[in-house]
Amino acid sequence: MKDKYKFQKIGEGSFGTVYVVRSKSSDKAIAVKAIKKQRFCVKQQLKIDRERTAWRRVSSHPHIVSFIGSFETDINHCFVCDYVNGENLTDFLEINGVLSETQAKTMGAQLASAVIYIHDKGIIHRDISSNNILIDKKNEAYLIDFGLCTFQRRPREFCGTLFYLCPEILQEKEYDAYCDWWAFGVVLYQILVGKTPMDVYLETLMTLEDFQTLPITEQIKIVEEVELTYPFELSEDAKQIIQDLLQKNPEERLSERKIKKHKFFDDVQWPIMPKT
Repeated sequence: MKDKYKFQKIGEGSFGTVYVVRSKSSDKAIAVKAIKKQRFCVKQQLKIDRERTAWRRVSSHPHIVSFIGSFETDINHCFVCDYVNGENLTDFLEINGVLSETQAKTMGAQLASAVIYIHDKGIIHRDISSNNILIDKKNEAYLIDFGLCTFQRRPREFCGTLFYLCPEILQEKEYDAYCDWWAFGVVLYQILVGKTPMDVYLETLMTLEDFQTLPITEQIKIVEEVELTYPFELSEDAKQIIQDLLQKNPEERLSERKIKKHKFFDDVQWPIMPKT
């Protein structure tokens, strides 16, 4: 296989290793996510099966990276998907700075449309963060990584990326698909401000490095105490949608059916949803 293809590592983490793979004859690129096998681990196999099923089910959305297939080697479970030529949102903001509100509305609509589609398919993503959003050369956004998704309607499992976790998960209570809208609100804030609310809050307390040395129980207490602050230049509509999404009481959070109708998204062309 290596005689026909060129492999280049483009990402690595607890989720596994991601490679861009190019054909030596055509230079056409795909991406491969390789997850090291855990021997005799039924739980991992169930997780792999769940990720494959969920990703395939939502793959037709224009702002979810398309699933192509999967295979196994002696040491890895592998997922094959379209290659997005760009960087994740974390790196994109680091390189380019914050977006204008016009750009943020377009990108936000792309991501919100993907989240709505995922939920319509009975899936909760549970790990929406700037590291799991890819931005291509046209500044279009794509949601990736269904490794922590669930088909349960009311899970209790503590999982996700700490700075994007809703209060229900932090408090180890039952939660629902609206945990994804909390995380989306954090991402939208990040697109407009350049940092998560937690990053901004930490700047008044300690360095990120000091925070990371604390026990996880102390980290969670600090995350729960965050209060939103906004740059003065943000419009009232931008502030309002973030506030509506980041309501600590989930019953007061912006309802899914009202996302598209929010004033922040006035005059935005929403992506065309694929036919189910």
